[in-house]
Amino acid sequence: MDYQYILVKSRRRTYTIKVTGDNRIIIRAPLNVTAEQVERILQSKRGWIEKVLAFNAANTVIGDEIINYSRAYVCGRLLPVEVGPRNAVTPSCVRVTGVKGFRAAYVGSLGKKFLEEFAAVERATGLKAASVKFRAYKSMWGCCDGKCNITFNFKLMMLPQTLQRYVMVHELCHTLHHDHSPQFWAAVARFLPSWKSCRAELKKYNPLVKLYQ
Repeated sequence: MDYQYILVKSRRRTYTIKVTGDNRIIIRAPLNVTAEQVERILQSKRGWIEKVLAFNAANTVIGDEIINYSRAYVCGRLLPVEVGPRNAVTPSCVRVTGVKGFRAAYVGSLGKKFLEEFAAVERATGLKAASVKFRAYKSMWGCCDGKCNITFNFKLMMLPQTLQRYVMVHELCHTLHHDHSPQFWAAVARFLPSWKSCRAELKKYNPLVKLYQ
């Protein structure tokens, strides 16, 4: 079976297989699993795996040009990436010194406007974060801790503004409910009735979270 996969062994009796949104195949198996057994598992799930891989391919906006850093999204618009002596987002391109320069480019060029938009969302909802900052998260778009400090993934500034606003509202609602209970989603719906379509659209950009590390 010609699949690349990640094998996670642990003290368990059963096997599970998962295909992530960025098409990583993860197999969780008992400690004594053999390569032959893994191949049989993959073979037995081949139809399902192919179906999920095809679905992911049709429902992502991330192509090779993004993965190899030749182009990058800026508020939902693709711009060429140029390597140079400074990090900045311009109307015509994204200039970076290297992969690690993307964070400085986006926060330095777009961070102020993003925070101004966030402040407008705070006023519109009547909700307030204790503090706001940016990070290069590897697995999420934002986080609200127990003290209502909100941290946004800087890659959020790559997304269309409608999706930026959804994540802003999402994290602000966590200042009311620190979970994903029905009460939390009711709060999100109150401030953003279109949240379900935004959430579905956001999934297309999820592979971005793994990049720019």
